[in-house]
Amino acid sequence: MSLLPDLLKQIQQLRKSLLHIMNLTSADKQSDREIKCFVAESGSLINELHQARELVSPVRFGAIGITLGRSDSIAKFFAFSFTNKEKLVLENLIDSPFYGAGVYAIYYHGNAEKAYHPLSGTETPIYVGKADPKNPQAETVEEQGQALYSRLKEHCKSMAKANLSLSDFYFRAAPIQTGMQAAVEDFMIRLFRPIWNKEVKICFGIGKHGDSAKTRANKRSPWDTMHPGRKWAADTESDQMKRHEIEAKIAEHFMKHPVVPNKDQLYKLLSLG
Repeated sequence: MSLLPDLLKQIQQLRKSLLHIMNLTSADKQSDREIKCFVAESGSLINELHQARELVSPVRFGAIGITLGRSDSIAKFFAFSFTNKEKLVLENLIDSPFYGAGVYAIYYHGNAEKAYHPLSGTETPIYVGKADPKNPQAETVEEQGQALYSRLKEHCKSMAKANLSLSDFYFRAAPIQTGMQAAVEDFMIRLFRPIWNKEVKICFGIGKHGDSAKTRANKRSPWDTMHPGRKWAADTESDQMKRHEIEAKIAEHFMKHPVVPNKDQLYKLLSLG
């Protein structure tokens, strides 16, 4: 015997009771305890009705995979477009200035750094960053200025001082709508967990610009321990972590968070399903 006819009658009765509640005046004030109880019980009932409705319906329900009101959804669209861009050799950056602010990623393709071997040639970047426009209201890449180019050039200088071969590194960079760069950067960091990013807490420090004489007592960043060469870092008294500790953390990280080996696997990660 179907339960639905009886349930429909109860729903009609509930509607009448709800209409009465919505027409209550200040003279019909309910106790705080009754109000709290109603809020809690009605919330549970709403969830149970949602579940029953989806279970009974012959047409399948489902959550909207992407809505443009959510920054993660916009970031996911961006990631699809971003990862379709060709990787460029970082060594050639200096000769190719370009306009735009947005998000960039640096990839390792070398063999010289044993700790980075799992990353080499994969779709997992070693670092993800953003570059903010010089004009916070910029609507064109020209108005945004050469923010991405300048930021990447800074990294190139740091890497060259550390005797890292720029030919072992590739990059992608893409200008995006002003104001979206932070959300997209955050999404990309959470997606890839790049080991040079400070959020991952392993080999961070490439973005540091040097400590002043007053703060020279700060400990050397793990990036500068792994890649010595920046003079101000050499003048720092001690390391935050020893090289062997950093290498151990990198190896452990790749065990817990395997790299994305190719675009097919990357597209699965970015799937809307």
